[in-house]
Parts: sequence; C-alpha cells; structure tokens
Amino acid sequence: MSPHIQHYAANDVRFIVTPFRRPRQRLTLVDAPPSRPAPAMEFAIARNGDDLEAAAALVRRCYGWRGYELRPQVSAGGETTLLARCNGALVGTLTVRCGVRQRLHAEHGFSEQIGELRQRGRRLVEYTRFAIDREVAGRLGRDTDLALELIRRALLLGRVALAATDCVIEVNPRHARYYQREFGFRPCGTERTCERVGAPARLLHLNLDTPPDCVVNDAAGRPGPMLN
Repeated sequence: MSPHIQHYAANDVRFIVTPFRRPRQRLTLVDAPPSRPAPAMEFAIARNGDDLEAAAALVRRCYGWRGYELRPQVSAGGETTLLARCNGALVGTLTVRCGVRQRLHAEHGFSEQIGELRQRGRRLVEYTRFAIDREVAGRLGRDTDLALELIRRALLLGRVALAATDCVIEVNPRHARYYQREFGFRPCGTERTCERVGAPARLLHLNLDTPPDCVVNDAAGRPGPMLN
C-alpha cells in the first residue's frame, strides 16, 4: 500500500489561482446634519376685516381648485373664524357658526335633520368654510395634522366657549370617513347636493355631550392656550 500523500492544491499545476473579489468598502456612519425643526404654527381668531378677507380668499382658492362653485358669502354675527398661520402666512381656516339664534347653512339641504335636533332643545354649532392650503402645508409636512388640529380647536370652541351640545358639518362624501374615524362624527340623512358649492354632500353629526378624546383631554386641563 502506498503511503498516503497529502495533496496541496497550491502546488498542483492544475490549480488556477482565482483571486477573491475585492471586498466592498465598508460604509461608515456619518453624523447627519441636524434636521430643521418644523415651523411653528400659530392659531388665532379672525379679529378684523383683513383677517376675514384673507380667510375668504383662501376658501375661494381652495374650493375653486376643486371645481366647487362657491357663491360669495358675507360673514355674519354669530360666526367665529379660526386661522392657522405658519411664518405669518395663512395656511388654514375654519368657521364656527352658532345656531342658537340663527339658521345654519346645513338647514337649506338638511332641514328635517337639523329641525329634529332643535325640537329636542339641543344647542347647535356648524363648522363651515374649512380650507387648507395643501401645497404649502404639504411642503411643511403639516398637511394631516393641521386639518386635525383646526377641527380639534373648533370642537373645543363650540363645546367650551359656546356651550354647544351638538355640532354638524356638511362634507363631500369622499371625506366622511375621515371625520368619522378621527372625531366620531355620524352620518345624518342621505347624500344630497349642496347648493352653495354645487357638489354632493353628506351631513355629519357629533354629540358633544360625549366628545372625542382630543377634546376631553384638552378641556380637562391640557396645558397651553386653546387660541391666541
């Protein structure tokens, strides 16, 4: 028996040296530049004609972009218009209309639903002329939370300042689920056409006796002013 000969491949003429693939340069973590803080938002109540005109111009621009036929509207007594500004520029607005001593806009298309609430002695507020400059808010990363914050403050204004028991809002049917999911609104009546903007609308209703958590927590003593 021949002795076992250890085979060394490196000494074998048939062995072809194939160099290993050069390893990729290992990535090293580089400290990223600190991200810029999001611009501060300022929320206030319209207090003069200039504020109201700026809010009306934003509503006309946003509604026109969606193809809504917005008729000229004059702000009347019993209305409070909320403003959201970023770096001094108006990026959002929402008007709260008190229905204690005047008709609500929603009564033109949903008179039976509003009438039923009135017959029960409920104190009503309506949220209307809601508009956000999506282009500017989107660039600031504030698109979604700005809408939520404006509506939250409007709910607080209705419940705390106006002592409302119920609120209603007319919305495009495509947006109804957002209000139901985020704030607990419930559909009231069937889909109809809103003559003010020439578009389909659903009436949504919220009982403020059992408000959403975002209102309960704030009214219970959340730090910071509701509005400037």
